[in-house]
Amino acid sequence: MMIVSIIYDTSKIGERITHIQQLAIDWTIPEYSTSLSSVSNDEINAFLTQTIEIPIERRIGKTDYIVADATLTKPLFTRFTDFQLEKPYPYESTSDEFSFYLPTNPETGAKLEGNQPPGVWETLEKIDDGYVADFAFSTSDYFTPEELLARIEPFDIEVLWMPLYMGEYDTFEEYGWSGSGNSQTLSYPWGLAGYREVSDDFQSGSLARVLDNDSVQESQDIMLKNMNKLLNNHKSLAEQLLGTQYLEERSQYLTENGFNVYGAVVTGPVKELLKLKDVEEFHSFYLGDMKPWNWDN
Repeated sequence: MMIVSIIYDTSKIGERITHIQQLAIDWTIPEYSTSLSSVSNDEINAFLTQTIEIPIERRIGKTDYIVADATLTKPLFTRFTDFQLEKPYPYESTSDEFSFYLPTNPETGAKLEGNQPPGVWETLEKIDDGYVADFAFSTSDYFTPEELLARIEPFDIEVLWMPLYMGEYDTFEEYGWSGSGNSQTLSYPWGLAGYREVSDDFQSGSLARVLDNDSVQESQDIMLKNMNKLLNNHKSLAEQLLGTQYLEERSQYLTENGFNVYGAVVTGPVKELLKLKDVEEFHSFYLGDMKPWNWDN
């Protein structure tokens, strides 16, 4: 076991798997993220099975709350990977998962509508000024990330994540979709988060928590850079951890067509979130979790 542990530590296998799994969380789970160096446990046992535990964070207002533990279990020489998300912390989530509705039918081009959960605005109106929350909405058209930021800029809120159209139904079909009436949502949407970059030896890196005018272009560039690095060096492992068979198709679509988003996850004071109701292009609003005031005065 001592020899196995030394080889495992010096090969950086654990760090590589952790980084890819963190990218998967960034890109595919709108509500959650991880810090740059957030592994609480990384070990390999005598049966050559790796176990990596990663604390999961949720940003509400200006604070990142640890809300869960992700446990990744992977035998060293097989394709099998088990990823479990558990919530052992004293954290009560009041929200459902966010959903994002496509603005047009990818196959026909026909305009689509969304689906507004009940009680969102009534709840916000009853909450006083002393709270912050995270929030999600869809848009009636596709926008570049910069265009969507410009529409959000008048409000005192931060943007955390934007759902991306990556060629589903155009160049590949994966997972399927759900909806009712004249609405359609991808079963497992991917999105643009703040950038995450690490050095080749995993000893240093950088992370952006929010998407703003300073970070949005760099976040797009680094997302493509990370995707290409995974394709060139760890395609099979990356597709296992990312839960996709079409990483190359997704990367190629973004390279050829640019980044087109159709919603956002945001956070800020509840009274600022209320103002989003009046933006004509925004619809299908979801209220996440609320916390006592932690915003700038």
